Amino acid sequence: MKLKTIVATKPALVRLTEKRFSDYKKLREIVKLRKSVESEFDFYVEQEKKAVEAYAEKKKDGTPVFLEDGRIKLKDPKSKDAFEAEIIRLQETEIDGITPITLSERDFLTPDDLPTASDMLALEGIIEFED
Repeated sequence: MKLKTIVATKPALVRLTEKRFSDYKKLREIVKLRKSVESEFDFYVEQEKKAVEAYAEKKKDGTPVFLEDGRIKLKDPKSKDAFEAEIIRLQETEIDGITPITLSERDFLTPDDLPTASDMLALEGIIEFED
């Protein structure tokens, strides 16, 4: 599984852990999964910050310069290419140790606890939803 998949699942996984479950063992699996995802997410953020630090143009106080559209301003075209290559390499990093879990409707306490269709799509790489 690629790191970019893990990063993309985090918000939906956080929402899922706020749901109520009928099975304590399933709840524990989800908690363990969330801890693993958060650990990988934190790694991604740390590495992304290092890339910004290396390639971003900085203000006098040392903070990165941001463009009007919210993107960081890179030092020069060579820095832009290097930054983009580093981010792509980071996103494509293969992650081991995250085992997808299986959930079904009966694992949720009530129908109100079921995930949304959008969350199910976002969680596709780490949770297998069965009928």
